[in-house]
Parts: sequence; C-alpha cells; structure tokens
Amino acid sequence: MLQAPPPQAPPKALTRSQVFFLSSERVVSPQMKIDSTLVREMLDRLICAVTRQPDTKRGWQSLLKVGKEGDRVGIKVATEPGVSGGTHPQLVQALVAQLVEAGVERNHIFIADRRRQDLEKAGFIKHPGWQLRWMEYGNGYDPQKVFTHPLVGQLVYGDFAFKEKPGSFQESLLRQEQYSNESHYASFVTQQVDKIINVPSLCDSWYAGVNGALINMSLGVVDNWRRFVRAPYFASPYASDIFQSEPIHSKVIMNIMDGLMLQYAGGPQSNPSHVVPYGMLLASRDPVALDATALTLINRQRQLVNLPRIQGLADHIQAAEAAGLGNVKTVQTIRVRLP
Repeated sequence: MLQAPPPQAPPKALTRSQVFFLSSERVVSPQMKIDSTLVREMLDRLICAVTRQPDTKRGWQSLLKVGKEGDRVGIKVATEPGVSGGTHPQLVQALVAQLVEAGVERNHIFIADRRRQDLEKAGFIKHPGWQLRWMEYGNGYDPQKVFTHPLVGQLVYGDFAFKEKPGSFQESLLRQEQYSNESHYASFVTQQVDKIINVPSLCDSWYAGVNGALINMSLGVVDNWRRFVRAPYFASPYASDIFQSEPIHSKVIMNIMDGLMLQYAGGPQSNPSHVVPYGMLLASRDPVALDATALTLINRQRQLVNLPRIQGLADHIQAAEAAGLGNVKTVQTIRVRLP
C-alpha cells in the first residue's frame, strides 16, 4: 500500500530587509582624493541608522561585548580591486576609531584579506598599529575546519593542501596535478575572532557579477575556491552555502559596503580605468539585500557608459535568497542624510 510522503517543512518566511545608504559629492574629489573627516561623519550617521541607536558607541555595544574580556573583532576587507576599486583605508580607519570609542580593545581588532600584496597595494600596510591578517602564505587556513563538496578543484600555490614545488627536474617530470574536494576556512574566521564586520567594496566581478558581501565572506575566506566560480556555476549556490555555514554565519554582525568609488567593469581585479568617484556608503544586516542593491547601482553605471547589464553572472544572489539567507524582492532602501 502506497503511503503519502511526509509533509515538507514550509519555506522560511522572508521579512522585509533594509539597506541604509548615504552619499556626498564632497567626500571624493574628481582627482580621487578621499576626505577622511567626512568619511567618519558619514559612517557615524550610517551606524546610528542601521543599529537604531543615538550614537555609535551604543550602536556597536548593541552588537558586541566590549572591554578587556570582550569580543575579538575581525574586519574583512576586499583589497583585490586595488587602491581605487577596493575597500579604502580611510573607511576602515573610521570604523576602527568607532570600535575603540565603543570600548573594544585595540588589540582585539584585526583586519584581514586573502593576500598580503593586496593589502599592501591598497594602502593598509602604511597604518602602524593595525593588526593585519592574510590567509595565503600568512596566518593561513585552519587544517581542522573544511567545507567539503563533491565538486573537485585543482589546487594552486597558496592553498592549504598544495604540496610545494618539486626540488628537481626529475621530480617535476613525475609530478601530477593536485586536486581536492575540500576548501579550508581561514584561521582568521575559525580561531582568531569572535565577531566579524564584513566590509566589501562596490565592485563588479567577472565570475560572480558583484564582488560584494556574499562573495567577500564566502569565497573570500576559504581556499580552493576557484572550483566554485567556473561555468556553469559562477558561485551559485556555493557562495550562500559557505556564508551560512558555521563558523561564518553566526559571527557576521554587520555588512558595510564601501561605495566611495564604484568599479563597474574588470573586477574583482584592479581596473582603475573603469572606476568612478561615487561618494556612497551602504550598510545592512542582510548581505543578500546589500548585494542586490549593489547590483542595481553597478548596472546603472554600466548603462551610462553603454555596457551591457550584468545578468546571469549574479545568480548567487537569488540562490542566497532561496536558501533563506536574505531578501532580493522585499528590500527597503533608506537614505540617511548629512546635515
């Protein structure tokens, strides 16, 4: 006798998400010079708005445990797009100042990205006192914490399990390519911090449409990630799978997008000829809503210069919504105004 299939769990209810933004024509000059003082004022107002607190001190204290026994806070930046298209040190400087004023111990604040050379080119090495972390050839990946998927990728130099170059010509003749279905999480995420502030930039991506909040805290914090971006996947649904895995999802407390400049083509690599001063900061607790908003802004700029809209490459955003990670269709954008 046939039995009826067990009832399926109802899909997760999606509530309306909010993306807060503010902009200023004065914060970035036509010569691409950034006004650090104005960046701080903009960030202050943005954090008060998104946390619904009267000042940034109480805003961050509503999300973090502060003091000597408080949270270790990671700031994940996106520096591969370079000094113009990536996360800017002026924004991170303002963010660090806010955290310290809120009571976070300075030695509990860490700034991280995949490669030291990217951090250096973007200007982060120049700031004394900043605790920088990088994954490839640096603080590395966690040997115990892996994201496993049947999709196999070819390992390259910098991946955790990649074996060093052969020592002789004879060894190189015998050597075979190295493959794995495992991606190791960055030690920065698994061991070194308790909470993470996700700070991507407003930049396109040739393999994911938008090099935004989802990519920055998924493919941006694991090795052997190239397997997830080749056709026909283009990071979908793997970006959301990794983002909502532990220990990432429970640690990310805020997503702040650096839109001081907008890179509309050639990303996520540096491509200064396709960067324009934009003067915007955005923030949301919802990375999906933030990336959906970023896609709209990038496509708008592409239309102004007669480039085609980004379409299928950004399917990972819709996949993240389907997984219950955030919203695409029910997003409320709220402008925060400067005095």
